[in-house]
Amino acid sequence: MTSNKQREKFNLGVTLEKAVQELSQCDPQEVSSNSGVIFNHEEGCYLLPYLNRQYLIYHENGEVKPLLQEEEISLQMRITFLHYLIHADGTPLKGEWITFKELPGGHIYVTPYRNRTIKPLLKIFGNNLQKFMELAGMLGGQPGPFGDVSVIMRPFPKVPVALILWEGDEEFSPSANILYNASAAHYLPTEDYALLPGLIIFEMASMLKK
Repeated sequence: MTSNKQREKFNLGVTLEKAVQELSQCDPQEVSSNSGVIFNHEEGCYLLPYLNRQYLIYHENGEVKPLLQEEEISLQMRITFLHYLIHADGTPLKGEWITFKELPGGHIYVTPYRNRTIKPLLKIFGNNLQKFMELAGMLGGQPGPFGDVSVIMRPFPKVPVALILWEGDEEFSPSANILYNASAAHYLPTEDYALLPGLIIFEMASMLKK
């Protein structure tokens, strides 16, 4: 019998293969313009900023290489990187923030989304707001205007993500939320927004252990 892990890996493999094919059929100049990412014609690759570092994404085969640091890149990260380049359509950022359930089809996945993103954010940092701000700053986050503390992360040039915490008191428990720019659907599929904050939060969690 196929395990859930094997099935998930197979599904991710199919998704990756599709994304690689789609990127190779795009016009690099258009991708570069729409995503705000530099394209190196000589090397045939994009220079993609992600949080506080940069990656080379090769147009023809979708290969992803860290520019400076050494690290293992998960299938999920690679797929999300490719999806950003494929889906970005250059829509200007809007002066409005929305929740996950306001993204196309987002209301269907709210519970699994909360389990993957908001609950871990709250569990790891709900009682440690100062460390949250410190670690987010190390990944390029800027203080935001929400909650008791919040940071605006820039995983990709045109994808700001607001991570928000409320401290709680005798009456209320700590709480958390995540917001996206109202232009978010123009840059990634909704399922990637179910994954992206978790990638950031768990990276911050791993930094906490060091």
